[in-house]
Amino acid sequence: MKVRLNHILTLTLCMALTGPALATGGEDLVKAKGCLSCHDMTAENHGPSFKDIARRFSGLKNSKRMLAREVQVGTGTASAAVIHHWGNMTMPKAGDRVPVTQEEAEQMVDYILGVK
Repeated sequence: MKVRLNHILTLTLCMALTGPALATGGEDLVKAKGCLSCHDMTAENHGPSFKDIARRFSGLKNSKRMLAREVQVGTGTASAAVIHHWGNMTMPKAGDRVPVTQEEAEQMVDYILGVK
């Protein structure tokens, strides 16, 4: 419970600091939506690095659709139907994060899958 509360407080602070997302590209969106509070470009943080995500999922069939869904709904709920992940790491459910549209999620995933 303590970890979840800290996570929610961190995301709330990030939302307050970034304000409404006026981002247009994947890189801007991952910043504006608070993804970098848990993810890093190259190093594992609370979540896997974008580089590790790209390495694991680039070129796999349906990876973009699957990852876009995770970005939108999180992985901490049964509705996410997650069959993979990094150990115990889960993304908070949608209600605990900044909302992401389908289009935004796809742009973010395109950006993440392109990280080298």
